[in-house]
Amino acid sequence: MSQESVTQLRRWIAEQGLDAFLVKHLQNRAYLCGWLNEDSEEGGALLLDQQHQILLTNALYAEVAGHEAKGWEIDTPPAREYAARIAELARTYGWKKIGFEADWLSYAEYEKLNQEGNGSYTLQPFVQSNIEELRQVKQPYELDLLKRAIAITDQTFAHVCDWIQPGLTEKEVQWEISRVMVSLGAEGPSFTTIVASGPNSSMPHAHASERQIQRGEFITIDMGARYKGYCADMTRTICLGEPAEPRMLEIYNAVLQAMKTCEQGLHAGISGRAADALARDVLAQKELAEYYVHSTGHGVGLQIHEAPSLSQRAPEDMLLPAGSVVTVEPGVYIPGWGGVRIEDCVALSEDGAEVLTQSPTALVIQR
Repeated sequence: MSQESVTQLRRWIAEQGLDAFLVKHLQNRAYLCGWLNEDSEEGGALLLDQQHQILLTNALYAEVAGHEAKGWEIDTPPAREYAARIAELARTYGWKKIGFEADWLSYAEYEKLNQEGNGSYTLQPFVQSNIEELRQVKQPYELDLLKRAIAITDQTFAHVCDWIQPGLTEKEVQWEISRVMVSLGAEGPSFTTIVASGPNSSMPHAHASERQIQRGEFITIDMGARYKGYCADMTRTICLGEPAEPRMLEIYNAVLQAMKTCEQGLHAGISGRAADALARDVLAQKELAEYYVHSTGHGVGLQIHEAPSLSQRAPEDMLLPAGSVVTVEPGVYIPGWGGVRIEDCVALSEDGAEVLTQSPTALVIQR
């Protein structure tokens, strides 16, 4: 948690003409207060005005929230009646206009909060607050946590490269990745690990199956460790033994060139669209553009996918800020044949991009 971020949010609240702001988004709450709760059994919400910062939760979490949410007032409404408590606080502190995150307050919750207020305040929805913008620029402690998550991911991949053998199923590889990550200190994977072999590798988000891995075929592994709430994201495509056909190496090298070209051209201040084009143009020159079906990258942090975006669909005025950590992950997917994706995490500065992922990018694993 950074109190400076709370101060900046308060400045934004004042600029919007609000008396208070309700934060329901799980990772936004964690970012502001330092307590990451998985939101089971109505884990809570944050409520801020210019003087007060309140964490509303239920009694099951009061002790852990008190330990981890330093500087926040822990409020546990009886019977988890959050709407009634918010209305009570509004009357106590004279709040007349309360903002909230439109995507994270259900219609039923909105109606109940309105009814409890009985006309004493108005509720104003915001599709985005400035919390998402603040989260793009990683604080030093956040970068340290991300680097640890990435290091665990690298160590796990090194183990997999020594351990993997033909005949293992995709699910067995997926389970081994999870086991090793936890043994190295991770909370677990930051998302469901993708292990896609042979023809399955043509599906960007393939589910690990009982298919047995064979020599000479593509094996795409998309993996990442979660460490103290922060997410790593890395993809490598490998082949056990020499590729079965020359085209495999040609396509692999094209994707690797696209990734390296993008990393070399990235810097703070480049637009999300221009960043995407750095990789996309390489694949277009190789006549592979039709097989590149997703964006080049996204931010990582408390969520595996967060702002900013390296995408041809990004707003034209969206620039990548200094201090952001993003993925670079071009891919080629040919239905019925196979596919390749290679992905690093990089940290952006005015001078360029620091590649944080250290796993090798060699295609062939000798077996």
